Amino acid sequence: MIRAAALTAAFFLAGGALPFVGILLTLLVPAPILAYSAARPDAKWRMASALALALTLVALVAGTMAAVGYAATFGVATVVMCLMLERERSFESIVLAATAAVLIAGGALLLAVSGSPLALANMVHDALAAGMARSEQFYQTLGMGSGIDAQSREQMLDLVVRLSPAIAVMSTAFTVTINLLFFWRWFGKHRLSVPLFGDLALWHAQEWVIWLLLASGFGLFLPIASLRAVAMDTFICTAAIYFCQGAAIATYYFRMLAVPVAIRGIILCVVMLQPVLAVLVCVMGVFDMWVDFRRLKPPGREAGTFGDFL
Repeated sequence: MIRAAALTAAFFLAGGALPFVGILLTLLVPAPILAYSAARPDAKWRMASALALALTLVALVAGTMAAVGYAATFGVATVVMCLMLERERSFESIVLAATAAVLIAGGALLLAVSGSPLALANMVHDALAAGMARSEQFYQTLGMGSGIDAQSREQMLDLVVRLSPAIAVMSTAFTVTINLLFFWRWFGKHRLSVPLFGDLALWHAQEWVIWLLLASGFGLFLPIASLRAVAMDTFICTAAIYFCQGAAIATYYFRMLAVPVAIRGIILCVVMLQPVLAVLVCVMGVFDMWVDFRRLKPPGREAGTFGDFL
């Protein structure tokens, strides 16, 4: 318990202390407590005691507000993941529930600290500006450029603040998924009676998600600015789901063609960094509903999809 709590606190504190490695360690903040408590006898008591000790360590090192921030984000995510792993729910439902819980708790805390949505947006803007200034100073110290001009920097900051809800949703979902993968790879196969992750190369989104994508796409043309903002964030998050489906399709064919794992990783990294390729992968994920690239649907008696003709 002490080891799990200490590692969790160290990973959380590393996010603010280490420039680059700290971000990677922050992704694994819930992992030690998941490894200690999830799907084990007395899982709830294990989780509660380790979380309480981790909160105490964070408060002693970084102060009360840091401990409150940990509790409202990674603490909430850890609780939801442990409880749902105990019930052996699907990884999609765990990701959805943990992400929603973290966003509600974290958003409420940020609003309470800032006082209003406008003040919260200004706080996020100032924090991003300070982080960007530190990064530019670091790169200039290494002789890697003189940075971007003030106008471009301000436009970038405004765009990031504008898309911050979608970025928060995707970042939280990614963090939860990474921790579930870690747990399943090292511990879950021996503790759970049902597979948490099947063959991810065969993964696909639920069919109802396409209606969310279409509704949010049409919502981009609404005359009310606030509704357009909600539609934009929803559209980006839904498109990210179909990007994952497109990546699963690509992984399926990589495996069929016996492409080495290292080459697969390089290609997927290039796709994520290249916007045009990322859009193409996302479109492939959307049209998989009709084309059925991997032939996952049973063949119908009558031709009802494009895949029946291919």
